Amino acid sequence: MMLTKKYPIAFDIGFHDIHALQLGKSRDRFSIQSMFHQKLEKDLTDIRQSSPDLIEALKIIKKQGRFKGNRAVIHIPAHKVFSFPIEFVLNKDETMEEAIIREVEQNLPYPLEEAVIDYPSMTSSIPKKPQKVIIVSVHRSDVEEILMVFKKAGFRPDALDFRPISSIRLHQYLARVSSDDPSVICYVGREESSVQIFNNDRILAMNKFPWGLGRVIEKLNVNLGFKETTDNAQVLLKQHGIRLNASGKTIKAAQPPDDSTDDPPDSNIGPIVSRIITPTIEELVFEFHKILGYIRNKEGIHKINDISFYGAASMITGLDHYIENRMNIPAKTINILDHIDIKPDLVAEGFNDITPFAAALGLAMREISWL
Repeated sequence: MMLTKKYPIAFDIGFHDIHALQLGKSRDRFSIQSMFHQKLEKDLTDIRQSSPDLIEALKIIKKQGRFKGNRAVIHIPAHKVFSFPIEFVLNKDETMEEAIIREVEQNLPYPLEEAVIDYPSMTSSIPKKPQKVIIVSVHRSDVEEILMVFKKAGFRPDALDFRPISSIRLHQYLARVSSDDPSVICYVGREESSVQIFNNDRILAMNKFPWGLGRVIEKLNVNLGFKETTDNAQVLLKQHGIRLNASGKTIKAAQPPDDSTDDPPDSNIGPIVSRIITPTIEELVFEFHKILGYIRNKEGIHKINDISFYGAASMITGLDHYIENRMNIPAKTINILDHIDIKPDLVAEGFNDITPFAAALGLAMREISWL
């Protein structure tokens, strides 16, 4: 009998919910052993104020999730993470850590002594040459509060991590990156999304922004008169999504029909949906232009290998093709289950769509050496 390697339980904490997932691994292939989705009673804004709600949600996960053990790796909620790039030249007799602290102190929105900082990517150290480092920072009180919440719920936190790092970890496993040219990962969330650009050496840039599937759904609800409690908009996004016209050009934005509550013929609904959501999708295009403009200016990099979409991107049919056309870069939405197994009983329970668990999946791949 082949033993499955043990992995901790990964917790991806969002604004509205928690996605928890645990992996096993045998013969170099991951398999999803357990997964669980739990909504929060109220939106997560302040961790201290939300701690009772978080503890209750975690206790439900512990009781019903069928996870093994109590060791946990945790995503710090994205809106509590502050990241930024710094660039500096080492002063005489100055260490790298001293230089990083010097630069970080000038950029933090709170005092340095109240910060927990990490630098997941930096250039190799060359004397008298500018060093480029990406900084990730969290307020110390938020870290302490998260750890306390998990301990009170009966879990043992082993590590805290960040969504962009987990996204890269997942992508490197799924895509088997071999090109020396940089790749782009876009994780589309419900309320917030992120873009990371990296090559085989380091992370070149990463950014998160308040854009997501919820904004696209809201646009359809308002224009087509759907109630927020229905899933009509989500069904239309999956069936029709965003499209190009026959010539390969984007469909120009236009006003929806005067009586938006009337049901248009099936042959017309696709173009109508596309017209309505195009301005909102163009906001994502703008984010791509911003981050690509940054690395062209700062890194002198112009060739991008590809763009890969994760998360809720799969709920917007044609999004990858639309972005490919607008950015002139090959783009695709990754099908996770092409590369990772899932226990049959999980599929039977309705977990055949694991796209909302993408961030938790990348986090779950983080190995804890003593397990």
